[in-house]
Amino acid sequence: MAAPKMTRGSFRGLVGSMENNERTRLLLIMPRSFRPEYELITEGLEINDDVFSTYLRPRSNLEEIKDAGFDSFNHSIHLIDIAMKDLGIWMKPLVSNHWNRSEIDVSPTSNCDFSTVTWTCFKHPDASDSSTILLPFDPLDFQGKCFTHLSSKEEINETLGSEPTIEDEIQNEEIENDDVVDEIIEVVGEENTESPLKVEVRQTIEMLKADGLDMTGIMEHPKFLDVSERASVAGIDVWTMVVGMFQ
Repeated sequence: MAAPKMTRGSFRGLVGSMENNERTRLLLIMPRSFRPEYELITEGLEINDDVFSTYLRPRSNLEEIKDAGFDSFNHSIHLIDIAMKDLGIWMKPLVSNHWNRSEIDVSPTSNCDFSTVTWTCFKHPDASDSSTILLPFDPLDFQGKCFTHLSSKEEINETLGSEPTIEDEIQNEEIENDDVVDEIIEVVGEENTESPLKVEVRQTIEMLKADGLDMTGIMEHPKFLDVSERASVAGIDVWTMVVGMFQ
């Protein structure tokens, strides 16, 4: 996955008001110094659907926010909207490095007014352990930089749909253009042929396993029950998949 595309606007304007059953929203909180490394990690991921995101960075009421237990100056807060089937892909390199999962309340500062939102949160091991963050703006409606992290297929489509400029045609030899086409064809040919539902099952198991659940805990978890029910209807042997990932 390449660097995300940046636009200006609100998070709500980018992704809409409501979550749906196939996508989820969560916060990722890290020391600000770790953000460049985090972005390198996520840019190297191969995702199935676009991921939408923004960074929540307060620029006022910093003392009030700090007094409530969270030092916003030294942290980066990344809000993402991601497909459930990509959640395991995004989180695996983080939870394997001891990022912790929790719930966090996002509430307004004294000069702001929006309803408190509770989101699932993953925190870098050196991040604040506060269970509440105050913000001087509505996290969904504030105007700022928003990002679209393109899926692998979308990147290929953009490459196929782009036309070279006159300068490019002058500078590039025909053999170089042929190499680009060959590379695109090779990428398309190497795409995973595994069904999206089976991928979602496997990634759900990986996610819950990374959270420390054993085989029984995974099979009793609501997220697994939801995806396994749909997978069983589609004829996928979910039990064998679970057992295989614990061998």
